[in-house]
Amino acid sequence: MNDTLNIVDVLDECMAMEQKFMAFLKTLVRTETPPGDSSSHKKLFSIFEKEFEALSFDTQLLAGSNSGGQLYARHENKNGKEYQLLLGHADTVWPKGTLDKMPFERNDNVITGPGIYDMKAGLAMIVFALRLIDDLGLKPEVSPVIFINSDEETGSSDSVARIKHLAKAMNRVYVLEPSLDPDGKLKTRRKGVGHFEVIIKGTSSHAGIEPEKGRSAIVELSYIIQKLHALNDPENGISINVGKIEGGINTNVVAPESRASVDVRVLTKKDAERIEREINEIEVTTKDVTAEISGRFGRPPLVANKRNRALWNSASQIGSELGIELSEGTSGGGSDGSYTSLFTATLDGLGAVGDGAHSPTERIFLRETLRRIAILVNLLLLPPLSE
Repeated sequence: MNDTLNIVDVLDECMAMEQKFMAFLKTLVRTETPPGDSSSHKKLFSIFEKEFEALSFDTQLLAGSNSGGQLYARHENKNGKEYQLLLGHADTVWPKGTLDKMPFERNDNVITGPGIYDMKAGLAMIVFALRLIDDLGLKPEVSPVIFINSDEETGSSDSVARIKHLAKAMNRVYVLEPSLDPDGKLKTRRKGVGHFEVIIKGTSSHAGIEPEKGRSAIVELSYIIQKLHALNDPENGISINVGKIEGGINTNVVAPESRASVDVRVLTKKDAERIEREINEIEVTTKDVTAEISGRFGRPPLVANKRNRALWNSASQIGSELGIELSEGTSGGGSDGSYTSLFTATLDGLGAVGDGAHSPTERIFLRETLRRIAILVNLLLLPPLSE
């Protein structure tokens, strides 16, 4: 921070951005970016390319196999500074045409629209934080790098290798995913996420003439679902949900095959390893029926380790100096911050304040979100974290 600018001045500058922030956010929300729609992702990336290049960042569009790829941007680092990563995603869960039913609208402090909370507003915050740093002539000791992918909502399979590679070179990572709950908690813990498939094979027969010759894959699946359900442990943050089942041929046929898709969430790596093992060890109950269980944990848990706590403590102190009381919480959803946390200090949920992610009520609270830009600016101005 320079000699004539204090932390509260930065907050005032952020609140004065309201109209420009609104206009930019409107452009982002009206550029619909459904999952898997690479052309729409690239259209959004072009908007950010212009913004970052205007701030003297070198930008690069990285190709993706099943998405619009990723946008990477950084300053030329001639002074050997350490790096800090600003991380976000361009894709939303909403199909094209959602704007017709969920238009971008403002009602006093509330703004609605598809993807506004998760996470178009967080992406806008990155731009405005960097603009303010540039406008005020501030010089971060740790050089900012931006990485925006377009496949986070579908598991980040296209981008995870690059995210991990970048994280290894970073002093810290700020994830601009939306904050938690309407009161805006930062996400200092996240559950790890696993996906499993169960395929049961039995024997078909006529359900009326000779049912005794059949071995119902549906009946066996019902037993296995109960075994999976018994692994739930809410008190320790373990949840197992059989979210989809299929099976059978017709009502007059004993089902020869059935299958289920299972979502598993845990808070610790130890629990992930144990639950994965226990799921794979489930045995069938019905004679002459087989079960094939596949799957694994993809996103690891984001844990409250020492380096992550150091970032949280810094954010809390900055909030206190700004008159913003920050709180923290645990999210059951996954983010790419779980990957970066494996390698470097990570603070998640720094994006918009609001609620309704993935729902028709998706919204942000404008003034609270603008205040978060001031927190982000000051986080970017922190000295390098030491081990």
